[in-house]
Amino acid sequence: MRTHPSLIRPRCFRRTLRLLILCTIGAVWGCAALTDVQPTQIRCPGSVQTKVSATKQSVKVSYTEPSVSIEGRPLTDLAKTTIYYDLGSGRVSAKDIPATKPTGGGQISQTITVPVRAKGEQPVRICVTATDRHGNESAMVP
Repeated sequence: MRTHPSLIRPRCFRRTLRLLILCTIGAVWGCAALTDVQPTQIRCPGSVQTKVSATKQSVKVSYTEPSVSIEGRPLTDLAKTTIYYDLGSGRVSAKDIPATKPTGGGQISQTITVPVRAKGEQPVRICVTATDRHGNESAMVP
């Protein structure tokens, strides 16, 4: 007994779609293991550093929001700045700060907490990025 092709396609399509989703999820987690390549860690530049410890995990960060683009044009759509810390394994987002205004230029002073588990002091790097309302993030600024 032959089944009409139009009855088979919908079921095959559903199975194919499910398989593609599983393959995509698997590829995200499996690529590094299959190719034996470790993901690249983005590091904060080393020019702004301080020391933290298990008893002193707070760091005060102060800066001025950018007001011009890399091309020198005045900003019109600054959405936020992001403070990152880096204990040596790559940057970690500590806090997103909404822009004071779309044109930037506001004075920012925030305290972040850097989770430290090791005994004694350890160096931490601090950096900041700016993001526009379209989600474009700038390069890191120490």
